[in-house]
Amino acid sequence: MGYYVRVLRPKLKPAHWKLQFASHKKKHAVNSKAMKTKKEWDVPKSRWYSLGFQPKMTIDQARARAGQLNAKLHIKRHEERRLALEETATALQNRFIAAIPELYKQEFEQKYVFGRFNGPEWRKRFLRTWRAVQKMLFEIQLDPADWYDEMYRFYDYFHERKYSLSYLRRILQLANLWGYFLSRKLGQPFVRVPVPRGKEKERLLEAYFQKKGRHVCESDPLTPKQLEAVRDKLNEQHYNWLYLSVWLGLRPMEIDQLHNQDLFRLQKLGGNGALLWVYQTKLISVPHRYRWKLIPMVFEGQANALKIIESGCFKRPLNKSVRHHFGNHTTLYGGRKGFTDLMLDHQQQLENISQWMGHSSIERTWRSYKSRRITHFDLIPKGVRKAA
Repeated sequence: MGYYVRVLRPKLKPAHWKLQFASHKKKHAVNSKAMKTKKEWDVPKSRWYSLGFQPKMTIDQARARAGQLNAKLHIKRHEERRLALEETATALQNRFIAAIPELYKQEFEQKYVFGRFNGPEWRKRFLRTWRAVQKMLFEIQLDPADWYDEMYRFYDYFHERKYSLSYLRRILQLANLWGYFLSRKLGQPFVRVPVPRGKEKERLLEAYFQKKGRHVCESDPLTPKQLEAVRDKLNEQHYNWLYLSVWLGLRPMEIDQLHNQDLFRLQKLGGNGALLWVYQTKLISVPHRYRWKLIPMVFEGQANALKIIESGCFKRPLNKSVRHHFGNHTTLYGGRKGFTDLMLDHQQQLENISQWMGHSSIERTWRSYKSRRITHFDLIPKGVRKAA
């Protein structure tokens, strides 16, 4: 939603433009059948002066003024949304406290939210999930001692809202923690609500896939050819970030860490090749010396990746930008998803590729990162038959 300056034809004079206002609110496009509603209308010249526009402005001046107005609108909408969320959260807290003693709630949060190992990011995520748990428990209205017997009411709640399996697991984990804490305080028995399985799990996943409009949650692979096709449409830093993802198969966080000299090393090899050492911060169950993974950079595409790393000119793009250019099924993991097939096309062995990706087993690479829509084969010379 905001102001836009549209160029009029003929473009012979710099003053040939008009001012429009575009809105994505449904109330402005009631009869629209589009998935993303949009309504545009011209702003009359009688209102231009009050908005800071003049007919004698050039197109660049008018667009600069429109950008200032849109920035103010963005701040205003953000503030309105923040106040609405705070009001909703306060109302939810009041309703929850009315049913549960405030002393128990404070003790629970003090123990599990502000514990000794809970950093700011973890607390923020915890509080979001805790708010979702409170909302769920308020709607279900069950005593913790009856949760196990009425577990399907929880599943129906998730099905109605079409939650993903990972999200409902987080909610159930925290809800069970609260149920155990409260039952212990009240001296009641408590049995955890299990994560849905079988037909119940299938039903919940189907609802989530239907909501997303697709049947696969993982990213489609991103190939060098696809990336090169949209090079002119991408910001240089975003293009370089995706290029590193495609040719090195790194996780998004690992690409970001290439700005930190303590988390990667470059070891020159004979010729023009190099060996890239990447520290895997994701690994916590192995000693530090074994958290490094080594990626040989011997192909032409990887030589360009080496120049990008040395320049430091790369920045993570937004997920929505990736989906816009490569399709709704492609995410920031697209380059990593396509790395296995890219290296197989370069006649590399799967066990080597698995090690470069930092996997603990070849099965993990084959199961999760080998595309079922891409095949590889060796041509058999004429006159030669394979043994039966």
